[in-house]
Amino acid sequence: ATFVDTFLIFSLGAAPTNTTMKVLSPLLLAVGASAFAPSTQMLRTSTSLSMAIAPENEVGVLPPVGFFDPLDLVNNGPYGSPRENFEHYRGVEVKHGRIAMAATLGMITQELYRFDGYISPSQNLKFVEIPNGLEALRVTPIEGLVQMAVLIGAHELIVKQVEGKAPGNFGTGYWGITLDDQSAKQLRALNVEVQNGRLAMLGILGMFASEIVHKGEVLADFKFLG
Repeated sequence: ATFVDTFLIFSLGAAPTNTTMKVLSPLLLAVGASAFAPSTQMLRTSTSLSMAIAPENEVGVLPPVGFFDPLDLVNNGPYGSPRENFEHYRGVEVKHGRIAMAATLGMITQELYRFDGYISPSQNLKFVEIPNGLEALRVTPIEGLVQMAVLIGAHELIVKQVEGKAPGNFGTGYWGITLDDQSAKQLRALNVEVQNGRLAMLGILGMFASEIVHKGEVLADFKFLG
């Protein structure tokens, strides 16, 4: 579920307390349900050019793995035609990859730098007192977790896929760079994004696993770097 995964990654995904879950569960259920329903804009017919491209030849299909769909979700998915199934799953993959890249950089940044302000003046709690990694959910006030859930949920509901564009195109541009559709420069950039996103998804899961194995010590495997 896109929203649920987004919230867990941005809040650095610890096992919430009972109080946390009582407050967050209605929000997660209400907003997260949208992740299981086909997006009408995502499932509309794409451009004639994209329709002519088989999923096996799409962006992200790179050696040595090639086209990887062991469950045959492109043909058997619930979102319509094989093309519509592919566009849905690719959009989810791109979004999760972007979240994972932000989360990975966030974990590293928080090991090096913390804000000096207060996350909760009423509780006299500063950002520097919030631990990095999975432990953050236990320490962050419930009000802060609710704010994150509402903000991410609003983004999920308001920011939509641009009709007729490649999955993951939400109309926000390319950081000021102009890329023509299907140009060699655009295809290379999209390939890089997909591959980096896949690596980041593995990376953030590895960081979480390392923290659990090392009993709460974040990025313990990289201490040799200083």
